[in-house]
Amino acid sequence: MLRQLTIENIALVERLDLEFGPGLTILTGETGAGKSILIDALALTLGARADSGLIRTGCDQAMATARFLLPDHHPARLWLREQELNGDGEELFLRRTLSANGRSKAFINETPVPITTLAQLGDGLVDIHGQHDHQSLLNPASHLTILDAFACHDELVRLTASHAQAWQTRHKALEALRQRARDALQRRAFLAHQLDEIDAAGIQRGEFQELEQRRGRLAHAVRLGEAATRAMAQISGERGESEDSASRLLSWAAGELEDAARLDPALTPLAEQLRSLQYELEDAGERIRHYADSLETDPEQLEALEERLALIRNLARKHRQSADELLELAETWRAELTSLDQIDDDEQRLLTAMEASRRDFDHSAARLSASRKQATQRLTLETESHLSQLGMNARFATSLRPVRGDPRSTGLEEAEFQISANPGEPLKPLKQVASGGEIARIMLALKTALADAVTVPTLIFDEVDVGVGGRTAAAIGAKLAQVAQRRQTLAVTHSPQVASWGTRHFKVAKATHEGRVRVTVIPLEEEHRIEELARMLAGEEITPAARENALALLRAAIPETP
Repeated sequence: MLRQLTIENIALVERLDLEFGPGLTILTGETGAGKSILIDALALTLGARADSGLIRTGCDQAMATARFLLPDHHPARLWLREQELNGDGEELFLRRTLSANGRSKAFINETPVPITTLAQLGDGLVDIHGQHDHQSLLNPASHLTILDAFACHDELVRLTASHAQAWQTRHKALEALRQRARDALQRRAFLAHQLDEIDAAGIQRGEFQELEQRRGRLAHAVRLGEAATRAMAQISGERGESEDSASRLLSWAAGELEDAARLDPALTPLAEQLRSLQYELEDAGERIRHYADSLETDPEQLEALEERLALIRNLARKHRQSADELLELAETWRAELTSLDQIDDDEQRLLTAMEASRRDFDHSAARLSASRKQATQRLTLETESHLSQLGMNARFATSLRPVRGDPRSTGLEEAEFQISANPGEPLKPLKQVASGGEIARIMLALKTALADAVTVPTLIFDEVDVGVGGRTAAAIGAKLAQVAQRRQTLAVTHSPQVASWGTRHFKVAKATHEGRVRVTVIPLEEEHRIEELARMLAGEEITPAARENALALLRAAIPETP
């Protein structure tokens, strides 16, 4: 339950420290006094969307802090332990800060957390019901969600949605595969033609580079041969060149040193080195001779090489690949052809998987439907009981309409709340028969039924009594007091009949301090409660009669202490 709310520099609030307790707490005040600011500040601590416009004029930062007391068995405790955010004892602290630069920070037990994490926890701590709930109640699209919340079969809802999603995912994949199959014949023909062209070329890896080298030798065979001949002449003196060849000079030098080494053995290594150089040079000359003999000057062979290179070059240019990459492209196309050939097998596998998803969906959705049917009976009994206590002799029902076709995440049916507000009248959809005052009571009856079904410890009703008065407002106040016996309840109201049922009563007002307007919150004791109720009854001029009526309202209410 909410124990404390601290607000700093939010809207017209400079600083407020509010203490809350069990039972029904009432917040009243004139229109525009700032009651909504308190709800907005609490919503911030629960992970609501932040707006830097909430920051008090002239301030750089705003902050809201909420302190809760939670028993150890509450589901939020388990969640906190799983997230390693559990604090000491039963206390839980939530804090939110807003900066003028638009940044927002969130803390759980003084540990920084993402806003989404704060919101996830906040959903399990406080449930805020505002005037907009009247409109959502008239929208049948929200009725199934309300019924599921009442039934408390969250796991069945999740499981059914999961199986429906699995079926839908596989169905989309199957449609894509079938479209691919429709395109497969044309694609197969295209790939086969391209592969035939590359395969017919018979390209080998590294062939293009080798062919270019061979073409270079053929194209320059004469020049290469002349260079080889001159090199051999310099080495061995062959083919009419000077007899002072390198080989003969090395041989002569080596012989001179060998003769001298007989006189001085220290020259032996040098003589051996020169002789070795002579042999290596003669070997190099022999290799040059073989190279020169291998040179060809065959124009036909050169033409054939040019044609082969042109073929490979054209294929590479056509497919925007290098010569070696053509082989990789061909392998890719071959793999695609293989996959196209497997389309029929893939389609059968997807069909089998879809059938499995459909069976899973049908099973979980059938269980969900059965649970919903049982819940509608309980919801009818409880809602009609609450409506009777709210002064409505009405019949209530939930119509479940089967939905045919493909699996849907919401299951096999749609729901719509129906009511007969007067005896003898048939059941009709809410939006057709309910007046504003009746909608307020129906909404409160449903919220009361849901309050027993969920574990949220704190309920807030923000002007849910709008548009009603007199006995209807008094009945709403009594129902709020009844709800407050099981859940901490806060109610913002303009109705004195509702306000009289509060266990605690806060008055929200504006005051001027040092030339600036600020919001104050005043806890009211009995005497001041009478004055506030009288103001709500009579307006600005409070008469003795209004005070008597206010006292009568308080005495008539006498809410039980929770």
